Amino acid sequence: MIQQAIESDDPIVFYEPKRRYHEKGEVDLTATTAPRSLFEATIARAGEDVTVAAYGPMVKVCLDAATVAAEEGRSIEVIDLRSLSPLDLDVLATSVEKTGRLVVTHEAPTFLGMGAEIAAAISQRCFYHLESPVIRVGGYNLPYPPSRLEEDFLPDLDRVLDGVDRALAY
Repeated sequence: MIQQAIESDDPIVFYEPKRRYHEKGEVDLTATTAPRSLFEATIARAGEDVTVAAYGPMVKVCLDAATVAAEEGRSIEVIDLRSLSPLDLDVLATSVEKTGRLVVTHEAPTFLGMGAEIAAAISQRCFYHLESPVIRVGGYNLPYPPSRLEEDFLPDLDRVLDGVDRALAY
């Protein structure tokens, strides 16, 4: 995405999550920019029971949650939103129409956050397909804490799985 942002003629604000700076992984030096649009959401993991939407560092947390859920017999579809403005609701709505459930995850507090906007948009667009209310999993509704308390504030694997359980309980 950063390559696509650099190549774009439009101004783009690109946020890099500091939490992921020290992760190690393979780098494909021959990779080129993806043929899809910079603003297109992607299906990071296919699933059937519930859709989990995420962006930034929460994508990895949600993929880990999907792996744990698969061991328990639940199938989670993880959508990487990639861009928040514009927001690709088409990919997300198609997934929600298939699963009937949506859990929106992000690091910000759930009150007045991006998750509330996504929940409202999907509730309007997919109302007749939803089998449960849209569940939001995010930071707690209080000011962002000092760095030593950050890990307790941010959603983790257990909180994402709790959101999935709440969505499936309907």
